[in-house]
Amino acid sequence: MNDNKKAKTKIKTAKPIIAAAAIITIVASAVMILGTQTQMLQQAFGQRNYSSNSTSSTGAATSNPVVVNPSQTTNKEFWINTVHLDGATSLRAAVANPLSAQNTPLHPAEVPPANSTIPTGGGFRIVLPNKVGAWDFRSFTFAPDQIVVNQGDKVTLHFIGVLGVHHIITVDGVGTFALHRGEIHTVSFIANNPGSIRFWCSLHLPNMVGEILVLPKSV
Repeated sequence: MNDNKKAKTKIKTAKPIIAAAAIITIVASAVMILGTQTQMLQQAFGQRNYSSNSTSSTGAATSNPVVVNPSQTTNKEFWINTVHLDGATSLRAAVANPLSAQNTPLHPAEVPPANSTIPTGGGFRIVLPNKVGAWDFRSFTFAPDQIVVNQGDKVTLHFIGVLGVHHIITVDGVGTFALHRGEIHTVSFIANNPGSIRFWCSLHLPNMVGEILVLPKSV
């Protein structure tokens, strides 16, 4: 009888131990599964981040250059505005400038440079102070001033006279034409040769210049 009691006692004691061991095994398995899933997620995130960022030799993350393929269509059309940028200011600080859209400008008092160093050619202009001290600085340009096409494309350029009373525009290898405010002049040509084609306004050099970049055909 004593032996039977001892055996029963051992069985009763073993059951909690087996149950506890089973619980530990289940928990360990769950931890392993979660750890594997976390590692997989980290790898996925790492791969995704690596696709947009590279690591420099110092270990710092740097942005990869973005490679842009130009449109492969054979007809390219662009609208090019003649514009100028104006920096309107005044001899007096925080005084309304009739040349500026600001009603209460916050800029400090500014004086035109005594000896102007701007290039000649009409592309830049300084308007001297008027009776209330207002003056401005102007720079002519094209918008856009750089275009990318493919060799063999038919290129159509619409030049729009927006700002500037009068322009004389030349497209290298195509021709020269006059353009006034409110007019649109269109030229078309085939970009046969890789390289660059310049366009410019002879009245507003040296800065009113644009470029058409012609990419070579792939071999």
